Amino acid sequence: MTRWILNIMNNKPVASVLLLVLSLIFIFLLPVFEYNNKFISVILLSFIIILAGYSISIKVTVIGIATVLIELSTRATDFIYLNYLAEITSNLFLIYIVGHLIKTLMKTKDVNIYTLIDAGNGYLLLGLMFYSLVGFCNQYLAGAYNASAESNMELVYYTMITLTTIGYGDITPQLPITQSLAMLIAVTGQFYVAVIVAILVGKYSSK
Repeated sequence: MTRWILNIMNNKPVASVLLLVLSLIFIFLLPVFEYNNKFISVILLSFIIILAGYSISIKVTVIGIATVLIELSTRATDFIYLNYLAEITSNLFLIYIVGHLIKTLMKTKDVNIYTLIDAGNGYLLLGLMFYSLVGFCNQYLAGAYNASAESNMELVYYTMITLTTIGYGDITPQLPITQSLAMLIAVTGQFYVAVIVAILVGKYSSK
């Protein structure tokens, strides 16, 4: 098992594919099975953060591991300032990862399957970053969302629906700060898609 993991970690394209698979599982499959077991989602999200760091370099992987440890350690305490620290750390890390993916896509000369995988990873990681912020608001701001938002996985659903600007309205922000966050999620999601599509089309056309 250890050798298999090391082989994956030594092959960055394979690691990128695994990152995409884990992100898809977290977003689309866990809502079906996760309601009775939060441990699975925590472990899966930790692997996603570490693999996201490895997509850049070993040094960033170490930062990703530190981010995971900070996040896990704060779950054992109700000290709100530690939770603030964990939230800021994890979100800054994911912002850096998404920014680096966009920078890499802008520099790449050829569009291939791994380019598309990196673009997909960036979009899903963007959704997970906003999910983290939405979950934080739901936990620490009373009445942040309406009564429909009763579980973390429902907040994943809300975040991704808002990111795509579909917005069914079954879960809605109730406070000015969460309403502003919803607008930020929607605008950022559209901006990301517009930028990535423009980059990929431009690279493909030039080829």
